[in-house]
Amino acid sequence: MAKEVFLRQSSGLVRDVSPWPSMLANWALITGGTPLLIISWLWLAPGANWALAYLITLIPTLGMAFLYYVAAASMPRAGADYVFNSRAIHPAVGFANYWGLFIAFVLSQGFYSYLGASWIGYLFTGLGLYYHSSYLLSIGSFFSSKLGRIIWGLLVGTLITSAIAFSTRFHWRFVLITGIISVIANIIMFIALLEINPSVFSNVLSSFSGISNATQSVISCAESNGLKFYPVIYATLLASPAVWYYYSWYNVPASWSGEMKKVRFNVFLSIVVAIILSAVYYILFTQLNLDSFGAKFLTSYSYLYYKKCCCGLNITNPLICNLSSIGAFTPFFALLVLGNPILYIIMFIAIWLPNYYSGPPLVVGLSRYLFSWSFDRIMPSWMADVDERFNAPLKSIILITILSAIGVIMYAYLPILSLVDVTVAFEISYAIFALSVALMPFLRRELFETAVIVKRRILGIPVISLIGFSTFSFLVYITYITWGNPVLLPVNLPTILSLVFMYGSGFAIYYIAKLINLRKGVDVSLVFKEIPPE
Repeated sequence: MAKEVFLRQSSGLVRDVSPWPSMLANWALITGGTPLLIISWLWLAPGANWALAYLITLIPTLGMAFLYYVAAASMPRAGADYVFNSRAIHPAVGFANYWGLFIAFVLSQGFYSYLGASWIGYLFTGLGLYYHSSYLLSIGSFFSSKLGRIIWGLLVGTLITSAIAFSTRFHWRFVLITGIISVIANIIMFIALLEINPSVFSNVLSSFSGISNATQSVISCAESNGLKFYPVIYATLLASPAVWYYYSWYNVPASWSGEMKKVRFNVFLSIVVAIILSAVYYILFTQLNLDSFGAKFLTSYSYLYYKKCCCGLNITNPLICNLSSIGAFTPFFALLVLGNPILYIIMFIAIWLPNYYSGPPLVVGLSRYLFSWSFDRIMPSWMADVDERFNAPLKSIILITILSAIGVIMYAYLPILSLVDVTVAFEISYAIFALSVALMPFLRRELFETAVIVKRRILGIPVISLIGFSTFSFLVYITYITWGNPVLLPVNLPTILSLVFMYGSGFAIYYIAKLINLRKGVDVSLVFKEIPPE
């Protein structure tokens, strides 16, 4: 059957991906860019015990990660999570779900490529403020400008990032080396933060700014502008939606499981262990920053920065006005206290490098989704062409490069795109996947019995169904409590229309592809009755 319905009898991909670089890739995909979000969004849950919030949300996240582990280990092919989803209940649902997620990933790739220059801007702006250098400040200002973001986004964030993904072996060596550098830089950053306490920081900040009791002035200003600190339990529960988002993106390694060595161990390490390590990292990063600079100050600072720079309110606090160009970039605060520019640069590397080196693995993952759709005859056959020299689908990677470049330009010149929130696409797609896995033992019993590696039952109910229904319920709850949140999940017409387009176009593409193949004498529905060949 494989010879008749699938694109060809062999994928042409090589199992060349070792466990450790794969795990480091996912650690970067999960945590890359998140440290700045963590500090910027502290005001979403004023008074929270963030370590507890990470641990509470980790439980359902591990449940979801387990489902992706089962999918990738059971069907280790290119785009394994899509392959599993499309065979779990109905191929149209599986494809439309991953088509929507694919668009969200591509938009995010363009967005982070465009904003990547901002973090370079923070580096130079911080040095400029510290040394009172107009030259360094001008460099920082350039990278924060539209032109600077476009140049960086196209050349570094898109072209160089995609070029790294061309050669499979070079790509994974790059990930391993940059991953190790990132881990070392973060360890140094954590040690440096241990040398700082709120009292010393407050005195240094007052001396630097010329504002008496500068940290308290920020706290008082925030409270007078509406910030309220809640009881710890309530605030901790408020933190769960943000924490859930911090944990997302962990499904991507499933997309390259068709190229993994030691598949089960590799997938477990890349998805489940990576999530646990990310939780440890988040707890350490958040707690050390709160302990170093003061929880109330950082929460108030993030609140006032959001109100001034994102909402356009007239915040008159002089410290917020003077530091608005540096954002919630806490390495600058550490520079003020420690006075060590080398440590400052290392802390910048610790925060910036995981965000950058997560780009090539994302390109790899997205190209493997295109590959798998082509193999299932939904997309053109050329998307599954494998270059023998690089062991990679170069045509698909080039297409991802073009789409990412378009995303950079769109974010620069279409302001309405910034109103579209793709976070909801992650919640919807993860929820659909969880529900599909939960229903599979009942709707596709034969495939469940022959292909799925976890068949254990509790009280007659498959374990994957129990976990799937539980995580689906959690995701519905998270979506419900964040619906309308102006930061996490704003409800607006562009977002609603984009969701209709993303998932609606997925269903349309599937049925058009099915009709085209029927005219060629190929019944696409037969493809989804079995697993693609290796």
